[in-house]
Amino acid sequence: MPLHLRPARVDDSPHLSRIARQTFALACPPDTPAAELQAFIRDHLQAEHFAALLETPLKQLRVLLQDRQIIGYSLISLRPEPLAIAEADGIAELTRCYLAAEHHGSGAAQYLLQQTLAQQPGPLRLTVSETNVRAIRFYQRNGFIKVGETLFQCGADPQRDWVMVRRQAMPESAEPGPAPR
Repeated sequence: MPLHLRPARVDDSPHLSRIARQTFALACPPDTPAAELQAFIRDHLQAEHFAALLETPLKQLRVLLQDRQIIGYSLISLRPEPLAIAEADGIAELTRCYLAAEHHGSGAAQYLLQQTLAQQPGPLRLTVSETNVRAIRFYQRNGFIKVGETLFQCGADPQRDWVMVRRQAMPESAEPGPAPR
């Protein structure tokens, strides 16, 4: 089934919120309190939050479609807040790269990331929970390296994240294999 990445539209917001609500907990440490997960989802991942992102010129929100159905999305912040890590400050950030759970292991995550990176060819940073080993390996296979650590505030629960940077596009001969299973 063919995949396609396009810029998000306002009418995509409910679909993006559904995917975000479904997958956010998977990106957090397993011991994250349910109340904190729900507070973060309520305060940051509702349809109106996605609609507001589309009004922000320094955000690039894209949707991944399979047969005209939204199955994932990526969000790049062109001017993220500094992290006080020289290698990561002053460059764009892949803020979110989420795929509906039923599509995990299908290769769609690799397509989403590769297409997002192709549209943002310069250096790029991201943060990922230090407990999310699967995602860390995925990003490492795609040229990201750890340059430091930061805290992510999930409600009242502080969580340690790795800060990873991809300095430049990988040569075609070095493109990674399929997404994690």
